[in-house]
Amino acid sequence: MWPWEHLLFGYIWYSILNRALWRTPITDGIGLTIALSTQAPDLVDKPLSWTLGLVTSGYGPAHSLLLGLPAVLVVAGLAWTRDKARVGVALVVGYSSHLVGDVLALRANGPIVGRVLWPLVTYEPYPSDLGFLERFAVYLVTFVAQMTAPENTVLVLGYVTLCGAVAVLWILDGTPGIRWARRIVTTSH
Repeated sequence: MWPWEHLLFGYIWYSILNRALWRTPITDGIGLTIALSTQAPDLVDKPLSWTLGLVTSGYGPAHSLLLGLPAVLVVAGLAWTRDKARVGVALVVGYSSHLVGDVLALRANGPIVGRVLWPLVTYEPYPSDLGFLERFAVYLVTFVAQMTAPENTVLVLGYVTLCGAVAVLWILDGTPGIRWARRIVTTSH
């Protein structure tokens, strides 16, 4: 999954949970927590693999139900004990949605549970020695080619519909992140 897909998927789940538990707007801090936690496994494992070569693929310790998830649960528990339950829940939902998304991402061959079972399951090393930016560029070119191929019109329409639906949800949630971004822009000028 792409970074924005992880963000959309995690945001949907947190927004639903927030509405069920708290029924309050999502704050900028919670929005930032969701944004970062939905990216966390890739922010750790992709550089470990693509840049440092410490794991064979982009699915390593941060994607692991055996290592990464317990670490996140400890941090979320600490937030919970400091009266920051919403932060803890946002962290767990964002992080977990990333793992679920990687397992369930639309594939012809079905779910791939092994992606979250490192070190019990490892993958063959990448066939080329591309660095982080080069590998990302190759994947991005492939994505753009898929999205512009005429036979994928239904996929593109679904993608646009999902992005539009999440944008509406984000507006209904109080546009978390906008106030934070405005503060950054106004204090830097």
